[in-house]
Amino acid sequence: MSMILRAAPLRVARNAAARQQVRYAHFENVVDKTIPGVTRNAARFVPKFLTYITIGFGLPFYAAHWQIEKAKGA
Repeated sequence: MSMILRAAPLRVARNAAARQQVRYAHFENVVDKTIPGVTRNAARFVPKFLTYITIGFGLPFYAAHWQIEKAKGA
C-alpha cells in the first residue's frame, strides 16, 4: 500500500514539470533572415563566407599535419 501512496505524488510532480515549459527565444519568420548578419551585399558576404568555410574545414587537417610533423621531430 505504501508503494501506491508514494508513486502518486511523483506522477503529479512529473506531469506538472512537463506542463511548465516556457520558451524564452523569439524567432521571426521573415524572408532573407534565416541566418544572422547582413547577406544582401554579396560583395561583402562572399569573402567572409569563404574565409569562414575554408578555416573551419581546413583547421582540422592543418592540426593533424602539425601533430604528425611534431611527432617526427621528437
